[in-house]
Amino acid sequence: MKILDKNLRQGTIKVMVDCGDDLWYLHTIIDARDRCTGDSEYKYKAGGTAGGEGKTSIIKRKVWVTIEVERTEFSGSTGQLRATGKVVDGSEEVPRGSYHTLDITEGSRITIMKTNWLNYQLEKLEEALAGHANALLVLFDRETAIFATLKASGHEVLLTLKGDVPKKGVDEGRAHSFYREVAKAAQEYRDRLQAEHVIAASPSFWKEYLEKEAGPELRKRMLFTTISTVDETAIQEVLRRPELQSALRAQRSTRETALLESIMLALAKDRLVYGKDDVRAALDEGNISEVTVSENAIMKAKEEGTFDELETMLRRASDVKAKVHLVSTKDAAGKIDGLGGIVGVKRW
Repeated sequence: MKILDKNLRQGTIKVMVDCGDDLWYLHTIIDARDRCTGDSEYKYKAGGTAGGEGKTSIIKRKVWVTIEVERTEFSGSTGQLRATGKVVDGSEEVPRGSYHTLDITEGSRITIMKTNWLNYQLEKLEEALAGHANALLVLFDRETAIFATLKASGHEVLLTLKGDVPKKGVDEGRAHSFYREVAKAAQEYRDRLQAEHVIAASPSFWKEYLEKEAGPELRKRMLFTTISTVDETAIQEVLRRPELQSALRAQRSTRETALLESIMLALAKDRLVYGKDDVRAALDEGNISEVTVSENAIMKAKEEGTFDELETMLRRASDVKAKVHLVSTKDAAGKIDGLGGIVGVKRW
């Protein structure tokens, strides 16, 4: 995900969706009564008479629209997030007050406006932005290697290497020298950036050469994938590859496992409160340093119409300077659900 514009004074953040995981993050962030603006397709009938006689045709028009969200639906299988609500602004073709659905997919640009951004929502947004940045990208073939990392504003090319590698089977010593140079640079950047993963992407069979030259420490962090060409345009191709998405999900699972361990330690020390009533009481005393809520608890509250109550608690946590975490992986969320869906670590 990339942030295209951010103005928290006005309550607006504009983002561009890079991959399917970004849609999951937005699903956890967008709430009822938020306003979302984006490009869409509007269909309306044209032709015929006022009495409904005569031929009519369906016109499709590209429009921009702002809706006040009433509900969202996310499907991981289709890679689509749908936000539905009443139109409050937009192109002149779209009637104000009518219902409209924004289909948010990879490549979508969407502006979210909130009355107040909660710190756990900003934390999840930062997590989405930082996820790719913790991976080093190495795009290579027999002649070129491009090293890049991802930033919130896009990507940054760190280094481009050019080699003079002969065809397979001809003076392969020169080939080993080039791939050895690529492996050395990959290790140096991995160490400098402290990258969790090194995504090595190449056309055809070139990956076997780099794998042979990489040291054991680098190899255990490498994920190999395929691209059609080696240039900067291929970076977006890499972002859509399932290998990178799996790596980022594993990274999120590791973070949430560590958070769960700290919660269990607080429980053992009798410094944990759990369930809405006990967490609310500790918040009223100002005796909370961290609050963790499960994604399931948030989605259930939205479905049952009780999200206002939960949102008030999370807002109260922000007021007393407590960190708020949202967990979603199966094991971590399951443990929090077993403790009432929300827990708090006491200050004393």
